Amino acid sequence: MLNGVTDSLNVQHRSQTVSAPISELPQSLPKVQAKMSSIPTHRLESYVRWAKVTQGQHKISAAQVTEHSLKQVVQLLKKLKKQVKVSLQNASAIHTEPDQNCLRLQQRLVSLSPQYQGKALIDHQLNVISPSRPASPRQFRLKSVELTQPKARDERISLQLGTSTINITLPANESQARLSSHLATSLEPLGIQLQAQHASAHQAIGTQTLPSLFNTHEQQWQLIKDGIFMTGQGQRLPAGEPRLIKVIEELNWQDPREWQFNSQSELKQSLAKISKSLSKIEKQLQELNEVQQKIRLQLKHVNTTQQADFDVQTTLQRLNTLMQPNPFSAHVRSLMAQANVNRNQVSSLLG
Repeated sequence: MLNGVTDSLNVQHRSQTVSAPISELPQSLPKVQAKMSSIPTHRLESYVRWAKVTQGQHKISAAQVTEHSLKQVVQLLKKLKKQVKVSLQNASAIHTEPDQNCLRLQQRLVSLSPQYQGKALIDHQLNVISPSRPASPRQFRLKSVELTQPKARDERISLQLGTSTINITLPANESQARLSSHLATSLEPLGIQLQAQHASAHQAIGTQTLPSLFNTHEQQWQLIKDGIFMTGQGQRLPAGEPRLIKVIEELNWQDPREWQFNSQSELKQSLAKISKSLSKIEKQLQELNEVQQKIRLQLKHVNTTQQADFDVQTTLQRLNTLMQPNPFSAHVRSLMAQANVNRNQVSSLLG
């Protein structure tokens, strides 16, 4: 379906030898609007249906790629689960190094990075990414630096990330909780959140400072993972030129990189995590199948239902919302503006 639409558009585009592209005719836009207003209702209906079908086909294609990738994940998880059980059965062995077979399967899981049109489909915790379910945040700590540690003097620190730089003043003689609140607000422009800390029983006594845990979204993590340039005034950070402060990523149990295979106890813990991940993936596969069925029903409805009470302006607004980014929208605008396609041609494109 997608190839058919694209090929037809390319043929139609090459046949337009008389009129110049829309982008080259800024002065003719008023005339274009006049032509748009006189487009027959059935043609507008065809354009709307065409845009909806194209959008739906993209969703189905993305879902199919995701489904294939999840099935790969299931196969690898089952193999890894079986291998961990084999290692556990060999109780007499003294594990001083990770199980190599487990490590190979783990690396294959980590290396999976399915994409559709340049967008990731599964995050680092093996969760499906969708508009309603974004990728899981990345968590990290600063290596050898604790910004929420109380100090006797004020300190002005500077953080540089990519092309963005922020300055923060950490007041003297403040509690870690107050410093954390101040720091969290200051880091928001960089897309970094400070996660709330909960002291354990042995840390609740005394003045021991808990290491700060940060999280950020996937796009920002690509800038952060190699470190953050920071400078201070000698209290928590060295003064002078900015220095690259390394970060340490904190891994969730759902992330295959967190699973360990060095000892019997680690193998048992990893086995439980693998089993939970398998259940999660199988549930996601079921949800994905339901979504695909729903989209197919919607496309069937679009192709069989006649639109009523068409209004030119509202229809054009709907088209603008539904159409994919250029060059698809540019082709449709060109077709509509030049009015050189008939109903049969549009119907054949939709078929």
